[in-house]
Amino acid sequence: MRATFYLPGEDDLDRLRRIDPDRDWLEFARGHRAWILQTYLRLAAAGHDVDLADEPPRDGMLVFHANQVESLLRYWWRWGDCLMIAVRADHSESHLADFELVQNRVWVDGSRRFFVPFWPQPGLVPRDPARGARIERVAFKGFIKSLHPAFASQAMSDELRRRGIELMIDAVDYRGAETDGSRLRWADYRDVDLVLAVRPPIGTYTDKPASKLYNAWRAGVPALLGPEPAFRELYTDPLDYVEVSTVDEVLAAIDRLRAEPDLYLRMIDRGRQRAVEFSPEAVLERWVDVLWRRIPALARERPWHSFPPWIRPALRRAERLIEGRPSR
Repeated sequence: MRATFYLPGEDDLDRLRRIDPDRDWLEFARGHRAWILQTYLRLAAAGHDVDLADEPPRDGMLVFHANQVESLLRYWWRWGDCLMIAVRADHSESHLADFELVQNRVWVDGSRRFFVPFWPQPGLVPRDPARGARIERVAFKGFIKSLHPAFASQAMSDELRRRGIELMIDAVDYRGAETDGSRLRWADYRDVDLVLAVRPPIGTYTDKPASKLYNAWRAGVPALLGPEPAFRELYTDPLDYVEVSTVDEVLAAIDRLRAEPDLYLRMIDRGRQRAVEFSPEAVLERWVDVLWRRIPALARERPWHSFPPWIRPALRRAERLIEGRPSR
């Protein structure tokens, strides 16, 4: 069964079909491209039956990003017998979707929602091993709104500078990611000694991925991370990462790692072991398993799929209410 990846609003799909994910990683600064375009490219390169389109097909599987629902509704008459598969990403439940792909295990149910990791950073360049155990640069890589303001403050920078450490905020505003992304170094960890990622304390972040952790593992850089479900579900050993919530906790962790260089190096080795779980090849296999094994088998068992596609969202809402499931 062919999987069509839905990417509306683009000027040149033919050009996008030819890009190299690891060379042209800046093409994926925004979430819908990182999920939809990058997945299409990697599956196509591996020889799977996929297409990239700006209109939905009449059959097969349609994979779309949750923020594309409004666009899809314009083509309701084309859905036909499509299996509608939504990448939820940072959004709420999509009642338009027959199945959903989520980026951590919080909402997984094994029947309609499946965990597929966010792709690791394409084109990643790991830390220079010649840096050894020295800690001279702490980096945040992401969107500005995703960093707790206390960790971007002058007080934080001053405390690090007192220790001879530079704070590198490798970030851009989300709205400017496509126009101001040329200065980003998200793929470059060569001179990074610690990864820092602590979000503002405004929610539980049950919809976020653990990509900052497994990017750090793949880069050979120990990570200082906030208390998020996606990180915690991957935590199996104290060497996986250090959980922090405050500036004082970050500084204490840095002081300990500097005082115990062997601990720092063991965290790097542990990260290399864990990184294989989130290599592009491992994530690709997750996609293949979900799209061509699990979903087709389950679709045959779901009675609502025999109904016209424009009725299914109402049936799914009713099913959720009957089962008492949360809307997320």
